[in-house]
Amino acid sequence: MKKICKNCGEHKELYAKDLCKKCYMNKWKINNSKHVKKYNKEWIIKNAEHIKIYSKNYYIKNAEKIYEYSRKYYLNNPEKVNNWNKKWQKNNPKKVKVAHNKYYIEHKEEIKTNQKKYWKENQEKLKITHKKWEKENPNKLKGYYKKYRLKHPEKIRESYKKWAKENLEKIRKQQRKWCKNNPDKIREKDFKRRTKGKIEKDIIKKVVNENLLKYGIITCEHCENQCPKNYHIDHIIPISKNGNNDYDNLQLLCAKCNQEKYTKIMDYRQNIENNQLFLGEIR
Repeated sequence: MKKICKNCGEHKELYAKDLCKKCYMNKWKINNSKHVKKYNKEWIIKNAEHIKIYSKNYYIKNAEKIYEYSRKYYLNNPEKVNNWNKKWQKNNPKKVKVAHNKYYIEHKEEIKTNQKKYWKENQEKLKITHKKWEKENPNKLKGYYKKYRLKHPEKIRESYKKWAKENLEKIRKQQRKWCKNNPDKIREKDFKRRTKGKIEKDIIKKVVNENLLKYGIITCEHCENQCPKNYHIDHIIPISKNGNNDYDNLQLLCAKCNQEKYTKIMDYRQNIENNQLFLGEIR
């Protein structure tokens, strides 16, 4: 017999305690929530494969409904969805990579066309963001360039050759500026070329520093004229006469004196006391 339910107030067949079946089951679940949770967990573990198959089939049959429902939920709760996605991505980085690779392989052409369109429409914004990222992440950028060079050496050579042919004047200007700003490095290169690259480290610096301690400014050992911008590192015994690149066989001369000396064996080093004041002498 149909009677009125005490909880919902509808005219239905009563199940137990003057309640319909739905109201009675809902109250029982609330009063026995712990028991229900344990039972559900055990059932899910036992029937995991069956659940996966059922969920896949349901998603295939009702893809449009799920999409609409998820979209509405995202519009109403964007913060919750974003936080959940971030947590899932942190906990499952391998799955994320696999999914991205599969999507990229399946939709290569679409991705490229969309990137080109977005680049044309937002060139200024992208340039600003790229510059900021480069300033904030210089080490990452260097690592990326190194990996790309190792993987694609031939492409880099071809692209550089094309750029060099089109921009010869720029390259020459850059080379001239570098030569003016780095005269010491050019001298070292010339010295290594003449001595066939056989030289120990920091020998030239020792010769220059000794000259500075003697005179205060770079000066020629022969004529004693100042030559801070036009000096040569000379071999006392030339290499053509079996000379060495040792520290004792080197001296600092100006360009004129070095050219006049040519291949003679001449030691012009002066025995002059240092003109610099040492801290040990000051009290």
